[in-house]
Amino acid sequence: MKLSKAQTIARQILAILAPYCTEIQIAGSVRRQKAEPKDIELVYVSDVTTVQSDLFGAVDEFALIERGIATLLVHEICRRDEGLRRWGPRYKRLIHCESGAAVELFAAQADNWGYILALRTGPHEFNKLWACHPWHGGCLPTEITLRDGHLWRDGRVLETPTEAAFFTAVGLPCWPAEERTPERLQAYLKERSR
Repeated sequence: MKLSKAQTIARQILAILAPYCTEIQIAGSVRRQKAEPKDIELVYVSDVTTVQSDLFGAVDEFALIERGIATLLVHEICRRDEGLRRWGPRYKRLIHCESGAAVELFAAQADNWGYILALRTGPHEFNKLWACHPWHGGCLPTEITLRDGHLWRDGRVLETPTEAAFFTAVGLPCWPAEERTPERLQAYLKERSR
């Protein structure tokens, strides 16, 4: 589909989900302004509410994003993807009813927002360079590991509340999304090693 159509769909879905989120942003190839995106990706931090879960006063947190997703389904803006079933707590895949485009929703938390947004913005080959250690052909600092949706150093989570914080942690500039290409990163790494 053309970028303009993908942007329209992404903005429509974002507008429906935004009231249920503390953060939400379009990611993926739409954010990178690729001419013909194949899917629509959004990253969000759900707002939460507490609900009493039993007669003894125990409470559970309820992710309000579920209400926004229910709105998308009830109003037939999107439907669950029955071909590629992904419906977990961190990743949900839907199909936009009118266009047939895949819509992928990725959950983040306030402390890993920057990491998840950068990861889901991509592109894949760019991500492979920063997500791998040098012995695997990447540039991830050797003291950092990626696990459970977070960066880790010395057994502790490194908070990445913004993309700038994430890229600083991995020792890279925070380029605009449309400038994130493997070629640019390779050129930067080559220049940095001189």
